[in-house]
This record gives sequence, C-alpha cells and structure tokens, in this order.
Amino acid sequence: MSRTAGGGAGRSAGGGAGDGGDEGGTEDRSHGSGGALLVVGDVVTDVVARHRAPLAPATDTAAVIRTLPGGAGANVACWAAYTGLADVRLLARVGADAGAWHEERLRRARVRPQVVLDGEAATATVISLVDAAAERTFLTDSGAALRLSPADWSASLLDGVAHLHLSGYLFFAGTSRRTARLALLEARKRGVAVSVDPASAGFIAELGVDRFLEAAAGADVLLPNADEARLLTGLPEAADAAGE
Repeated sequence: MSRTAGGGAGRSAGGGAGDGGDEGGTEDRSHGSGGALLVVGDVVTDVVARHRAPLAPATDTAAVIRTLPGGAGANVACWAAYTGLADVRLLARVGADAGAWHEERLRRARVRPQVVLDGEAATATVISLVDAAAERTFLTDSGAALRLSPADWSASLLDGVAHLHLSGYLFFAGTSRRTARLALLEARKRGVAVSVDPASAGFIAELGVDRFLEAAAGADVLLPNADEARLLTGLPEAADAAGE
C-alpha cells in the first residue's frame, strides 16, 4: 500500500510527525480560520529502515535506519499546522515510555496535544521497510493507540472546533472504535464537519468493509488511497472508486 507523504492522512516514512514544521522558526504561515481542527487518532514511534538491496532472508541486509515521531493522526495534525492552520489539536493515547518525547515534538510542530498517558501499554510502534523503489511495508504494533477509550473523550474537546478528523486506525479495535464513533456522533450533533482516513486496506479487509462503513457512517468525507477506495467500493478502477 502506498500513500503520498504529506498528502493529509499518510504515514510519511522518513518525514514523520513533528518533522514538517519549522520548529518555532521565523516563517509565519498562520492564516487563521473560523475554528480549530481536532484530530482524533494515533501517535506512533516510526522505525524507518531504507534498504536499497532486496531483503536477504536469514541474514543481514544493509539499511539506513532512523527512529521518528509519526502516526497517521499525528501526521495530519502536523501537516495542517505546517500549512498554516492556526489552531490544531490532537487527541491520542500513548505509552509512558515515549509520551513526553511525542508531546514535545507535537508542540514544536505547533500542534496542541491532548495526550492520554497509558501506564500499561507501550506507545504504538511501526517498523517501515522502504525499498529502492520507495515501496513501503509496515510491521505494526498498535500498543496504546487503539486503547483510546470513551473515558478519554469529552464533548468539550469540540469546543471551538470547525472540523473533526478521525484516523481510520481507531476503527480497527473495539475500544477505540467506540471512541471514534462517539466523537463522530457528537460532532454531527454540533454541526461540525467530519472526515475519516480509512488508513489501511489490510486492516479494513480484516475487519470487513461493511463493518468499517457502518462505523464511519455520518462522516462528510472519506479520504482513502487507491487501494482503500477499490476495496471500499468494490470497483477495480481507482478513478471510478473515487467517484463513489
């Protein structure tokens, strides 16, 4: 599965959350808005391994490896702030192991983190294997991310919010799916626009298309990549799927 780095809902291998801003630098991109963007999603520690040669089974393959802040939800928030949105907020659950690091990086990217620390689960971690053609394969440990619970949500989080964005990864576990659904319904009640990033064709297939669409019902916009659009619509051509 591929997704354009910086194209909204993607995990940007090598350019994770907190790396897109100018770290409090001199350029002012702020253009203001009629309200805030609230992202409810995932914060992830990305371990990105770029290898030029094919992986060699049962032995070593040379690679350039970096550890970066990431996560589909965090990336959306950071790119929104980087492009000039004045008030960007992120609700996510992280482990105590890396929570302070992620929160600091989000603040540097001009995102207002609403981070819930989990004392039992580690921060979600993704190993991203990037080959010479820039094709990416992900190994995912969801950790604390999918433990975001209804108790972590408050309707007051929508105060002053004009748009709610939900990371689709939340829809792939019962607890976080209930939280995402709660946020979506409260946003609709308030007249707040809602977008959903389907996030993963593989996880959608595992959950089931009908269950995913039922959980995301009421969203104003779905933001799938080509693979996700084909899966969700059952149409073989991405252009046709995009029109559905």
